[in-house]
Amino acid sequence: MLFNLVPERYEKRPLIKNIYHLKNEENATVEGTIFSWKKGFGKRPFVMNLKLETGSVSITFFGKIGQQYCAMFPKGSKVLISGQVSKKNIISGFTNPSIFAYDETWKNLLSGIVPVYKKIKGVSHLFVLRTVSEILYVLQRFPYDWLPQDILKQYNLPNLIKSLCNFHFPSPSLFEQEEDFFFSKIHRRIAFDKIFFFQYGALLYKQSLKKNKNRVIKINSTFAQKTEKQLPFSLTNAQKRVLKEIRNDLRKKEPMSRLLQGDVGSGKTLIMLLCGLDVISCGFKTVIMAPTEILAKQHFATIEKFIPFDIETLLVTGGITGKKKLAELKIKLQNANFIVGTHALYEKIEFMENIGLIIIDEQHRFGVAQRMKLFDKAKNPDMLVVSATPIPRSLALTVYGGIDISVIDEMPPGRTPVKTRFVKAENRFKVVNYVVDIIKKENKKGYWVCPLVEESEKMNLKDVTTVFDELQQLLGEKVLLLHGKMKSKEKNEIIDKLKTGKANLLVATVVIEVGVDIQDASFMVIENAERFGLAQLHQLRGRVGRGETKSFSALIGGENLSEKAIKRLNFMVSTTNGFKIAEFDLKQRGPGALFGNEQSGLKNDPYFILVAKFGKEVEVVKELTNKIYNSRRTELKSLFSKIFQLFFEKQFKKYKTG
Repeated sequence: MLFNLVPERYEKRPLIKNIYHLKNEENATVEGTIFSWKKGFGKRPFVMNLKLETGSVSITFFGKIGQQYCAMFPKGSKVLISGQVSKKNIISGFTNPSIFAYDETWKNLLSGIVPVYKKIKGVSHLFVLRTVSEILYVLQRFPYDWLPQDILKQYNLPNLIKSLCNFHFPSPSLFEQEEDFFFSKIHRRIAFDKIFFFQYGALLYKQSLKKNKNRVIKINSTFAQKTEKQLPFSLTNAQKRVLKEIRNDLRKKEPMSRLLQGDVGSGKTLIMLLCGLDVISCGFKTVIMAPTEILAKQHFATIEKFIPFDIETLLVTGGITGKKKLAELKIKLQNANFIVGTHALYEKIEFMENIGLIIIDEQHRFGVAQRMKLFDKAKNPDMLVVSATPIPRSLALTVYGGIDISVIDEMPPGRTPVKTRFVKAENRFKVVNYVVDIIKKENKKGYWVCPLVEESEKMNLKDVTTVFDELQQLLGEKVLLLHGKMKSKEKNEIIDKLKTGKANLLVATVVIEVGVDIQDASFMVIENAERFGLAQLHQLRGRVGRGETKSFSALIGGENLSEKAIKRLNFMVSTTNGFKIAEFDLKQRGPGALFGNEQSGLKNDPYFILVAKFGKEVEVVKELTNKIYNSRRTELKSLFSKIFQLFFEKQFKKYKTG
């Protein structure tokens, strides 16, 4: 908690006793006694008059909160007021400040340098302050530092407990002497420890995988060789390198844990097919899970197209119900060698020891729990996760050693890079005119993606229904509509119309993000592009430029974009490299809880402060981790058990004494 709960900023809230020292628009804390209330009604505010040592101040409350405070704190109550000073005429006062009964603890917490944390739903800021303070009070009784003294000295790192105390509640003198307190030695120490425990957890994770999988996989099997010979093209050098890396893992005694990254169209499906055939040739099953039915069917069609011999394949999607159909599916699953499907796989498959390889395609579309449900269906399976843009979680695991990575950094011959442009909202009409023009004159095909299905009163965003009506008036039957609420059969029919040239423009939601493969589609327009994740934008852009035709992508921004949103969109314009996009996303959003269920977050985590300011030391931490991990594992466990014991003992005593 103390590591993850990072102050977004610090506020100076001096304890003011003399009313003449109150400064307009600055934060302050005062203590005093209520000597009168002026009750409000309608739009008139409640006004409290508070007597201080050197005079009095008026506190104004608008809305129902004034009525509540008036009931809670009657005349004669001693209270603390903390908030921004507002001056009316020549008299200083407060408007809608925090107010609570006088307490020495609150007085100490709200006077001086006060940390301000990100809001936690259902938890007040004052509760967070007091909880952090209580934990730190207990930790101060435990001055031990788990880092060896020689390392602290060598890297000029301060004591951990003292760092935590000053990290959350810095002394005014320390706060003032640092030019940028967020880059202080204290933050550096917290970040140092954060990286260590990320790496420590990654080592534990990797150790947990080192089990004997009890199967022998012979690489470059006859099945794979025959399939490769039948291909109408040769593997690229990058594909050959990646396939070799995966095969080296497959023949090891321990299960593989590898990320395969490559841009859309780089040939990841072929790698999945060939390594899957190696596993099948040794008598085990290969399972591929895709996020959508469209993509699952596309993979299934590719497998059946390129396998030149009889291997039992099976497609598993949703909609299979009833005892008879489920019984039939169970028999098919037992007999099938190459199984492809959606999330229905972990719902329909029962535990099978002979599953050798599990491949998760477009893994950023699945939650952690969903992926683990499928892994639980097998005994120590080899794991290959595939993505055109690795989510920050996966990239972070790679950085900290929890997963190996293979990158296809070469596109097959004949691919042309997609030119991307960021278009401001006021210039949207230019994109509309251009698209209409190239469809009418050059018969071009493409997509127009919107964030919503229908118009929303709450959000000022483009929806497919409205945009479809707008473009249909200009292009007639050349425009089609596609969204997730449609049935699978209807979706497939619409996509086929675009593929066969019966239509030119598909107005859709992100349902086309993966699995739609139309070779001659040459443009992609994305409305309210700031509302999409970078991985989504990259995937959507990957729907075009799949052949030799020159292609473009237009990212249309919404109105009143923030600087952060503009920065993200400009970055998408600057590169088509999925790995660079993932690195940028990692720095912007954080890696998520690496071993939990969160996929992103930790945006203001001190780890990123360290990376930005002290980047070279990341390697130092990684080197030290192995030494400390091996020599002090027992000591670390003892340390944390003592800390928790001390804390809970104190809480229990407080509970017993009421």
